[in-house]
Amino acid sequence: MNSEVSMTLDEAVAEVLGLLTGLDLRYDPRSDRYGVIARCLNRAVRDNALEYEWSHYANTEDMGRAIEGHRELFLRSSRRPRIISDDAVRLVRDDDQPVLWAYFLPRDALHKYANRPDLRVAMTRNSLLFSRPFTESEAGLNIQLTVMREPIMFRLPEQPEDPDEELVDIPTSVRTQLLDFDYPDVVISKAAYIYAQTDALMQPRVQTLEAAYKNLMYALIERDVRHTDTPLQNDFLLPISGSIYGESDPRTHGHPHADAWLEE
Repeated sequence: MNSEVSMTLDEAVAEVLGLLTGLDLRYDPRSDRYGVIARCLNRAVRDNALEYEWSHYANTEDMGRAIEGHRELFLRSSRRPRIISDDAVRLVRDDDQPVLWAYFLPRDALHKYANRPDLRVAMTRNSLLFSRPFTESEAGLNIQLTVMREPIMFRLPEQPEDPDEELVDIPTSVRTQLLDFDYPDVVISKAAYIYAQTDALMQPRVQTLEAAYKNLMYALIERDVRHTDTPLQNDFLLPISGSIYGESDPRTHGHPHADAWLEE
């Protein structure tokens, strides 16, 4: 995360209050208002991760080594595979040099590759099922999968329900925790929009806050994808590579884009 634009919880709460009131306000971290805004920030971070498949939350998961004759692996429930653009399961050597890529297919299309040498994979819940068992030459290779992690939340301690009891101080480690996104203005704008929906005095500004948030979100997406062409690939409708007519057949094409030759 870029430390130059990152914000702590205290700073993020102050920014939300500034957007809502136009004033430089500060609340006691033990107060209800501070806790509510912190929860709005948590929700905004989660919502932000769903607006666009942010690569900022991508990690590489080590699934262990390929075992000859096996074709199914299981992923931790706290992880989900990232299946966008040109993502694939990678079989790599010990020096992290990729040897083979297994691209994703819908599970009901996996049987089409059962007798083909190239490897494909389907994901259902936490199960990775490959199109065929690993061969002797693939055994021992490390299996790597690009996964998406959940954003890190702000965890505030529970405050006592009895008004006579003393409020619990928020630990400094929580108040100085950084917002888990490298462009925090998007999350802060979203949090202000969420909070305004719960306050009758601020509800007239909801549409304005939503428009400001979306303008910022689209601008950020444009910044991130402006210089990147979309890969020539439909994520799930991958063509079958090679040809059932043999490699010497003139109709064979290494990466067919259509079956137009059938109409000839």
